[in-house]
Amino acid sequence: MSSEPSVPRDPLATSLLSLAGLVDLHARLDVITREAAAVVPGSVAAIYLLDDDARSLRAAAAHPLDPEALPPIEVPTDAGEPDAALRAISDRHEVVALAGGTRESALLAAGTAQAVVHLPMVIQRKDEGPDVEGVLVVSAPSAPPEGAPLEALRALAALAALVSVQARYEAALDERSDWFDRLAHTDALTGLANRRTLDRVLDLELARAARQDSALCVAIFGVNHQDAVSQRHGAHAADDVLRRVAASLAETVRLVDTVARYGRAEFVVVAPGSTGLAMAQRAASTIGRIEPAAGDPPIEVSVGVATFPVAGTTIDEVLGAAERALAQARERGEPIVTAG
Repeated sequence: MSSEPSVPRDPLATSLLSLAGLVDLHARLDVITREAAAVVPGSVAAIYLLDDDARSLRAAAAHPLDPEALPPIEVPTDAGEPDAALRAISDRHEVVALAGGTRESALLAAGTAQAVVHLPMVIQRKDEGPDVEGVLVVSAPSAPPEGAPLEALRALAALAALVSVQARYEAALDERSDWFDRLAHTDALTGLANRRTLDRVLDLELARAARQDSALCVAIFGVNHQDAVSQRHGAHAADDVLRRVAASLAETVRLVDTVARYGRAEFVVVAPGSTGLAMAQRAASTIGRIEPAAGDPPIEVSVGVATFPVAGTTIDEVLGAAERALAQARERGEPIVTAG
């Protein structure tokens, strides 16, 4: 009875199949170190990544060791011989460290290995030439790997480089996406919610108030004397006043309240519940204590307050009532006017 011939295990193919369902960088690197350790029976494998300032290498994955147990590899400040891992990165070629060397690889002290091969994780960047992400380090219980095992380790080092670069690109894309999302929903000058976000919040809060048969306060804060500040000190000074008022409002209101920029020198606070007038009074008082620039008039606001459902049952009705109350406050010289 004949048996099927055994098919040699392909560590690169195994790694690729295992990586398909993984997202986390460290989980992906764990797969690669596991396969690297399997290439040389009885070996230990680790992946070190360069930190942001390229002054040290830190273990990101290891098998069967805990990567946190491996000390970082620091770039020496003296003129001595650098660690083999750093030489591999500098030369962009594998370097073998033997037991008894002056600066042995950390993995030589992790077991009974007689040699450790360090394979740079090189990536070819368009129009920039090769770059190194880190180093794959594999111990050998006797002679260092050669031939097919060495080629397999080189392939795994290249795969580790690709995985590392992909993770950094994904992180950059996520950061850029978050930035665009903030840009789409916040006011560039003050960092508060913009009109688009305000409209969405009003939709949600008005529907909630109607459903729960509760009140909803909308207060419009108009910053006074902005034209005088702009004429005397310029638009930058007037913008600084708006930023300071915005910061004061954001710090004064409750966590459940929403502060948004509404017009050139107006802000809106959407405050669920029946305590909106008290909130407006407290916020206006706090703003009045902001120290103005030398020679400028005091920083003060006029406030128009409208409450759902007394002042209206739609967004336009409530906002319109608050705007009229703000206009009356400015005409009368009163700090706060309540609609209705």
